[in-house]
Amino acid sequence: MVIKMKAVVYQKYGGPEVLEIIEVEKPNPQPGEVIVKVGASGINPVDTYFRSGIRPVDHFPYIPHFDLGGSIVDVGENVTKWKVGDRVWGTNIKGTAAEYVSVPEEKLFPLASHLSEEDGAALSMAFMTAYLALFDRAQLKRGETVLIYGAAGAVGNAAVQLAKQHGANVIATASSPEKAKIASDAGADEVILYTETNVVDAVKERTDNQGVPVILDMSLSENMETDFEVLSNGGRIVAIGSPKNNTPTLPWRLLNMKNAALLGVLLFTTPSEQLINAGENISNLFAEKKLFTHIAKVFDFKEASEAHVALESKKYNGNILIKP
Repeated sequence: MVIKMKAVVYQKYGGPEVLEIIEVEKPNPQPGEVIVKVGASGINPVDTYFRSGIRPVDHFPYIPHFDLGGSIVDVGENVTKWKVGDRVWGTNIKGTAAEYVSVPEEKLFPLASHLSEEDGAALSMAFMTAYLALFDRAQLKRGETVLIYGAAGAVGNAAVQLAKQHGANVIATASSPEKAKIASDAGADEVILYTETNVVDAVKERTDNQGVPVILDMSLSENMETDFEVLSNGGRIVAIGSPKNNTPTLPWRLLNMKNAALLGVLLFTTPSEQLINAGENISNLFAEKKLFTHIAKVFDFKEASEAHVALESKKYNGNILIKP
């Protein structure tokens, strides 16, 4: 007997208007997999790249999104990590904009009892990306200073919290007083309001002209020359995104003069052992109530198009979610 479920899908590339709700077959767990009842599905900029066709999908209709918070309702053979009723979060999971999704057991992590399923969806890609950028790529050390762009956004906000928990000094950037307060509330030691203050001058002043050893950049093409100017000798830049221009020109001479490292980070291609380590550490920090989520707005599945519009227009600061 085929059991149906509701899912958000798109059947062609396009704008947010291509999103619709249809009924599809509910999955059954394969060996090593569990079925998660989705409490909330997180939306990230990468989801709009797939929906618009900038990045291809392998079939239509296609169920979007990669993040979830939910509870396990069925387990397949050979599953040892989970049981029915466990509350979980996860990322890098295809098709979370559905009532149920089948997930390999190693891609899920425990959701602390004080967190909601919305929290689980909100923390997933944001904290995982921030963790990988800070610790796996930049190898941030205790006591170092890190410059974090866009600290009012989902990944930037997560990065500020993680860096402070690690004992680093954080300089953040923001475009408005409202966003500056969000960055400060996350723990940033200094916030540069870049609409009013020159970032290069401000960083040099705050570091006695030494510059910063680590930079997390959310829009590399817009900031790269500034990055090299404020980077200390031997410093590391982690390029989390470059949405304005995916193929920026590298100012090699500036990189060379600073003995710098320009590093990429992509959750989808990160080795599984690194993802598992990051997820376990993030779960532990949330369980100890040392981190908090940054939810901007929660929509219903039927409002998926509106949610994508809000994300692309940067209407809100923080994570945008949809729930069944």
